[in-house]
Amino acid sequence: MIGELEDAVVARIELLKPALPYSLPTIDSYGGQIDDSAQATFKFPAVFVSFVNMKTEKAFGERDRLCTVNLVLYVCTRNARNERSRRQGSAHEVGSYQLAEDMIALLENQSLGMPMHRALTHTKIDTLFVSRKSDGAKSESILAVGFECSFVWEAALPECANGGVPEIVSPAHEWLRTGQTFYIKPGDDTADLTALTEHAPNP
Repeated sequence: MIGELEDAVVARIELLKPALPYSLPTIDSYGGQIDDSAQATFKFPAVFVSFVNMKTEKAFGERDRLCTVNLVLYVCTRNARNERSRRQGSAHEVGSYQLAEDMIALLENQSLGMPMHRALTHTKIDTLFVSRKSDGAKSESILAVGFECSFVWEAALPECANGGVPEIVSPAHEWLRTGQTFYIKPGDDTADLTALTEHAPNP
């Protein structure tokens, strides 16, 4: 479910990016692309989608759980001009503020074709970097845009988590009967005699 949600957010942004008044060359799931000690290798502006956490709010029966899921979008912009241009944009380059607001507009109240109990809701915006120059020249602004939604999630049984079949082992005291079948006449598959032995339960 988590991977499907990340993929659905990426697909939504990819689908609607032609409507944006600027180019958005990088849209992807987050996999460590932002490193504060190394030069960025992706194309700016960029948006990365990452799972943050999942919290169980309520249990229904043995396996159904109402869960709140939190995601974050890292929106990244680069500008050779001053700080105002980097964050608010210019005539030719989008700023991190505008990119963050556009991502909220694209995703707010969206279920993305998934069986959500509560659709995506924007929760907060945090600043990660305000004047980083990973390439030594152009300043970068990176914001973290938070979203949450909720699902009714069916938890897998531990024995079945990897597609296995649970092994059922009966305690010794539950072995109450032994059945036996005897084939006396050769050449057929018909039982000629059966016997059933009852066992007393262990104390």
